[in-house]
Amino acid sequence: MRTGFFQKHQSSVSAISDNLAKELEDALKILLNAWFPRCVDTKNGGFRCDFNHRWKPCGPQLRMLEYQARVTRTAAEIAMLPGFENYRDIAQHGFRYLKDTMWDHEYGGWFRLLDATGTALESGSKHSHGASYALGACAAYYKLTADPDAVNLAKEAFAWLDNAAHDPEHGGYFGLCQRSGKPILTADQNPRSGIRDFLGVPIGLKDANTNGDMLQAIGDLSEVFSNALLEKQLHEMFYIVRDQMFVPPGALHVYFQPDWTPVPDVTRYGETIHKANQLAKASSRLDLESDPKTQGVIKSVVDMLLQYAWDDVKGGFFCAGSTFGPACFDRTRVFVPTKVWWHQAEGLRALLRMAMLYPDDKANYLHRFEKLWAYIKKYVIDSRRGGWIWIGRDCAGFSKLPKADLWKDLSHEVDSLSYCIQSLTSGSPNFVSTSASSLAKR
Repeated sequence: MRTGFFQKHQSSVSAISDNLAKELEDALKILLNAWFPRCVDTKNGGFRCDFNHRWKPCGPQLRMLEYQARVTRTAAEIAMLPGFENYRDIAQHGFRYLKDTMWDHEYGGWFRLLDATGTALESGSKHSHGASYALGACAAYYKLTADPDAVNLAKEAFAWLDNAAHDPEHGGYFGLCQRSGKPILTADQNPRSGIRDFLGVPIGLKDANTNGDMLQAIGDLSEVFSNALLEKQLHEMFYIVRDQMFVPPGALHVYFQPDWTPVPDVTRYGETIHKANQLAKASSRLDLESDPKTQGVIKSVVDMLLQYAWDDVKGGFFCAGSTFGPACFDRTRVFVPTKVWWHQAEGLRALLRMAMLYPDDKANYLHRFEKLWAYIKKYVIDSRRGGWIWIGRDCAGFSKLPKADLWKDLSHEVDSLSYCIQSLTSGSPNFVSTSASSLAKR
């Protein structure tokens, strides 16, 4: 367990830790059993992504890099936990697909989208967002297996991204790239047509989603190999996220000009708390856990969202709106009151972290954590068929949404549950991975 900044009087959390950790572990096992081996495609390779609300296969089963990488990383990270070793073969299945099929063996880099048979779509374009998750998958698989193919592929992919998407002048990463490895900065080059890429990012701008995920990916890589460039980019991305993306009173800018001048847009509450979680994870890797500025930024995000994006009646985080909650324009109320499954997952881990760090804070993070977990159990978890539903049952429009598609995998909820289990078990909000593979190869 860590000491110092994190060794606070955590009696309130400790009192519930054993029973709650067991409850969360049971929920994790049920979740995993809903997904595996159901999504494993033994015929075409990779993972199937299209399942309706009854878990029946449907749709074209396209292979998007984000989905394939997230499921692979999830299986690898779960396989490192005691009692979950049987997920090792699933992680290997996913890694081989990333290496053999999704990797462009002619130009380098990972394809963004393939059809079910492995044919590249959208002119073979590539994107830093999906690549960041694939880097994380390689790192997790290497920590699990010490397979040199994994770390070598990660090194090659990181070098490709640095050449293709990194901005040497202003720092950070552009998203969409041509197959040959050049960033797509004008709408006429967009393989999907229009002024936005598939993430919804206006062509030519940088975005918080891609760059926050790159911070996490580079941090993951730093656990399995290190060089001067990787260390430089890790520090660069940390300070971009902390000092450029976040602004008082705990808000997140979403889009930016290449020089990091922010471009106004709506506030996405789930994205905001996700970036705060990624910043917290990176701060541990950079030994900045006790840095007042960093911790102040993270705390301000959670406090702000509890004030303007939290449902005081039923619990749960709303989706989007202005920084200060619902806003009215010419008698039109602008607010998205749905409660998306992954926003609740990210909120769960953020609230537990705050409860462990600030047990006496007036925000009463532990109470909010317990209320959010109760909300998830009642409205988000499908106790009949397994899995988490897309939108909470207390929201309009939740019925019959798919259990999985290109953008709905199990990574957020698995990450959150495993984080909470390990935090409660270790007594620390920033526990340290002790994978034999990762320690042996540093």
